[in-house]
Amino acid sequence: MGIPRKAWIIITVVIVCAVVAVIVGVVITSGTSSSTSTTDSDTSASSSGSTASSGGTSVTKKKTSKSTNSGSSSITSDPISVTYSLAAFAIGNWGTTVSQDSCCTRSSTYNDYDVNAEDIVANLMDQQAGSAEVAPKIIISHGDNFYWTGINSDDGRDTRFTTTFEDKYDGDNIKTIPWVNVLGNHDYGGADYICSDSDDGTAACFDSDELVTALKNKFEWQSTYTSPNDDRWVLEDHFYVYTIEDADSGVSIDIFNVDSGDADTHGALQTCCQCYGYAGDDDDACSNVVRGDDACCGGDTDMYDACMDQFTEWSDDSRTQLAASIANSTATWKIVNSHYNPYAHYAESGMQKWFDIINGSDVHLWLNGHTHGENHDYASSLGVHFVDNGAGGGIQKESASGIPTYAEDYVENLWVYDGTEYGFFSLAASEDWLKLQYHTADESWAYAESFNSTTVGGVATKHCWYVPNDGTYGQDCTSSSSSS
Repeated sequence: MGIPRKAWIIITVVIVCAVVAVIVGVVITSGTSSSTSTTDSDTSASSSGSTASSGGTSVTKKKTSKSTNSGSSSITSDPISVTYSLAAFAIGNWGTTVSQDSCCTRSSTYNDYDVNAEDIVANLMDQQAGSAEVAPKIIISHGDNFYWTGINSDDGRDTRFTTTFEDKYDGDNIKTIPWVNVLGNHDYGGADYICSDSDDGTAACFDSDELVTALKNKFEWQSTYTSPNDDRWVLEDHFYVYTIEDADSGVSIDIFNVDSGDADTHGALQTCCQCYGYAGDDDDACSNVVRGDDACCGGDTDMYDACMDQFTEWSDDSRTQLAASIANSTATWKIVNSHYNPYAHYAESGMQKWFDIINGSDVHLWLNGHTHGENHDYASSLGVHFVDNGAGGGIQKESASGIPTYAEDYVENLWVYDGTEYGFFSLAASEDWLKLQYHTADESWAYAESFNSTTVGGVATKHCWYVPNDGTYGQDCTSSSSSS
């Protein structure tokens, strides 16, 4: 028996309503989902495909599909065939202690490579600069220039610079190249006492004013240094723009140097608490130290707050000036130089402050140190490549930074090193492409107790990537259509 026409209409309406209800339910559920970092209490914004904002520009969360070609890039030139006319090197966490003990206290196992890492990387840089088709115009330094506690006095400054900077990077191909610097947490005290004693060591500060003055001195003693090698040491301010250009091709790079000292991972909190000073030999007390603890400024919350306020002021000013300077930049390439990574070393709220600035800004690359490892990430929604570049040889190597849960919808990893070596990055620029390469020691090196006894080998390049000028994914150097 057939179903009456009226019954068919009723059934159809019921089915349509049910489908609509399911769709609405799915939309509501996806619009309210969130993820939480295992290292931070901040929850992430809504899931992939939505937008997140912290009072600034909205950032769309969208991961690019993993591909070895440039995808929808507007750049049509072949990165193999173009002319690269402008180059730079980049290095982080490079300034070993005078006794070289900073190489090896983080692990019970170390070798001669670890002990002499700064000398080895300096030699690699000199070799690479001598053989490169385009010599580097600058060396971009990401901070932690002087382990463990930075420069401790005006009187002791020049001796320290000579021992662990001038005498290390003294190869004929690099000794007069400008170093464009920012400071890292160890340059500001590194969680030990910030104030100095009369013997070029560190000491507890008497009060808040003395502590803030000591922080400013830490910066000033590096910024006012004059190198005997063509005045190559550059540290103009907590934020400054340094520009290089090839006059013949017109290719230029603006390096935006920022003070990111308010970072959440071994950033301002640890520096301001000065736990390794106040806790003495009890390093375990520093694992979870917080404001008000005896191991944090001796329990002096006024002193701690004054220190935190100073770092916040410097970083807020860097963000303000960064936004304005990027908007005014006409450079071919725009690169941020920072000690900290905006997502791996910040909680979600801090990450969002940086992302709001660089989103849609035509910044192509963010370089940083801090973590003593090497990796290369990409955020398609921002159009920015990120390089962790902290295995420069001043402190023992470690695994590279991962991507926190709250950043996974923005950022994907393109490459990570194996964690067993030290090295640096080179950058070569054309109008359309920026060639990124990671360099380390090849297998012909034979390490010995001292660098003078070491058998010097060659340079191995273990990562190479072409970054397109339009901010898209780019491609591995081996995947170019012209590569053999």
